[in-house]
Amino acid sequence: MNSSAKKVLVISEGKSEAQLLKRLFEKFELPGSEVVRLNANLCKLYKEYESYGCDYSDLDVTAVLRSSKQVSHADKEKLRGKSADDFSDIFLVFDLDPHTGDFNPDSVQKLMSHFRDSSDFGKLYINYPMVESFYHVPPEVLEKGNIYGQPIHFVVRDLTGYKERVSQEGFRYSTGHTQENYRCVICRHAQIVKQLTEVPFECTFKLKAQLDLLKVQLSEIQKNKAGTVVNTFCLLLPELYPSKCPLTE
Repeated sequence: MNSSAKKVLVISEGKSEAQLLKRLFEKFELPGSEVVRLNANLCKLYKEYESYGCDYSDLDVTAVLRSSKQVSHADKEKLRGKSADDFSDIFLVFDLDPHTGDFNPDSVQKLMSHFRDSSDFGKLYINYPMVESFYHVPPEVLEKGNIYGQPIHFVVRDLTGYKERVSQEGFRYSTGHTQENYRCVICRHAQIVKQLTEVPFECTFKLKAQLDLLKVQLSEIQKNKAGTVVNTFCLLLPELYPSKCPLTE
């Protein structure tokens, strides 16, 4: 795409991701992005790609979405006549959901290995354990702007009640929250990525950090049936618009 303006496509797992994205873009006064909901988890995305029986690099994600039974007619219309080349950046936002019956670490790793670059096939951001992790931060993050402190952990067997846990331990969306409040929340999640991967803070949205984070989380889940709460989806803001949403400790 030759235009200097960013034309962003976000492929979300469902309604919650799309809603949070809209709130964040509005709060940071960013240009709107095209959002298409797959209405399916990572396993179903994997099955969609596998069903073609070819190398993933031979597939255009927009064509896959237009052919998918999981995508609504209205969302397919957003992609009519378009290809991946029509977007400056493509992001996929999905939950790890390690408690589901179809969870398969190998398929997740294969998808992450393919969706490595937002300006090419697309870039995958995975939320641990799910998108509600964005709101699952200690009170002092919002109250004092303190992005440090010990990470919050989850146990796989308890994840059916995770959303309720977030409502008790995290914060709720409010129109009164400022842009700085949200920047601190984003930086808190970046700080957790830094702790788990040891990459520089300002590089936590980059591919190496995301690959290392997935490796750490899958290892912990395999060994201890537990993991660390961290939202990576929100890091696409400082990746796209570093001046509007800077990652600063």
